[in-house]
Amino acid sequence: MATVRKLTGLKADAVVSQLNKLRLDMLRLRAGLVFHASASTAVSTANATNLATSIALITALQAAYTAHIASACSATSGVGAHMAADSTNALTAPTPTDLASCITAVNDLKAKYNLHCAMTSSHPVADSTNTVATADATDLASTQTLANAIKTKLNAHFAAAFVSEAIELVSP
Repeated sequence: MATVRKLTGLKADAVVSQLNKLRLDMLRLRAGLVFHASASTAVSTANATNLATSIALITALQAAYTAHIASACSATSGVGAHMAADSTNALTAPTPTDLASCITAVNDLKAKYNLHCAMTSSHPVADSTNTVATADATDLASTQTLANAIKTKLNAHFAAAFVSEAIELVSP
């Protein structure tokens, strides 16, 4: 056990709490339950129920996914999602404006997201738990089903992160 001196009780309790969380995080990591150093913000846009809500959700999913794959853990601050940013699986479909572009965008997102989950250069282990198996979109109903499925799996992937927080030493 390491010995630390000259910490106030409150600061010592906070450090011990984070170190204990880190110990549990290491066990979760070994079990393949952790894919990120920091969690990404969940998508909270309403589920797709019609064309307008499909456009809104797919647009939100595209933005969240793009921010997520660009997030790399900083060696200085300890904040960020991945061991290395994922520049391989960037989205190519534009922001949707109608049904045809929704179908293109949601299918592109599914394909790139599933490839991202498999990347062991970004994640400590491949995330096979949160991949999307829903059929590709071909019409409005299947677009809604796929967009909602991606939202569920993407949010679970985003949340699979360490519980312990990065520690910044301000003034020793």
